[in-house]
Amino acid sequence: MILIRITVILAIIGLMLLLLGKKYNKKITKNIGIGILTIIIIFWIGFFAWALAETSEEYKRQFPDDNTNVESIETNAISNTTIRYAKASSFSEGRISSIENDTIYIYDNDNQNYYINNDDDTNYIDGRTGETCSFSDIKEGYYISDYPDNNSEYTYLIFKDITGEELKKELLVSLSLSDDVNIMRTSVTEIKDVHQLGNNEAIVTFEISDLVTSENFPDVNDSEHTFDVKLKVTNNTKYNTNFHGISAYNAETIENAKHDAMLYLRLNPDTLDDEYPEISEFDSYSN
Repeated sequence: MILIRITVILAIIGLMLLLLGKKYNKKITKNIGIGILTIIIIFWIGFFAWALAETSEEYKRQFPDDNTNVESIETNAISNTTIRYAKASSFSEGRISSIENDTIYIYDNDNQNYYINNDDDTNYIDGRTGETCSFSDIKEGYYISDYPDNNSEYTYLIFKDITGEELKKELLVSLSLSDDVNIMRTSVTEIKDVHQLGNNEAIVTFEISDLVTSENFPDVNDSEHTFDVKLKVTNNTKYNTNFHGISAYNAETIENAKHDAMLYLRLNPDTLDDEYPEISEFDSYSN
């Protein structure tokens, strides 16, 4: 819009100078007007040529010619099975079945098969910790999903195939991430127990669960991705209230949030290795 306004203003100035130069026989004035109009014409010709080239490149990115890749997949990977190019299909999430050279093969809960070519415009982010992953970090058996919230449609979230304490630690890391990390956090499903310590402090047992669930990803044992964790609320914990009145506003009232439909918390990242990691922010919302 600004570019168009500037163009209109310059065109008016150029036209006025051209007409004034002709009227009063001022060659310099006329030439300046012609020069301005010529520059405008050359600029917009170049601009439209650039725009057409960009449109063509974007079309190629959106709808690549993958005939060669498809034939290679059918020969080298899964014979007699349709494998879709993830970047041009409605791929959402799945599990990595194999990695061959620079190609990741994936299957989802509907037994649909996809592949992703690892090229220069493909990016990977750890779906639990928010860290950037390199292609060499990705292993067979890992879980993968697209990343619709990102500006790049070629960014994927990677979830390691881990269980036990290693997985629980990553889920706690997820709960400590700042707002700058634009990924979903570990689910906080319920409060199971509250042990008051006095002095506006308490040890609260939460049930948390991984974003990798059997509902969305194949071959997931949900019980292995769900944990009870003991976390600490302190005088430094910030509480928010729900839309229907106060639910929990200090350690003594946190019991009120036991039956709330939605729980949100953020951990102090400096306390993740403590026996009871500390909660820096706590929200609860009822129906």
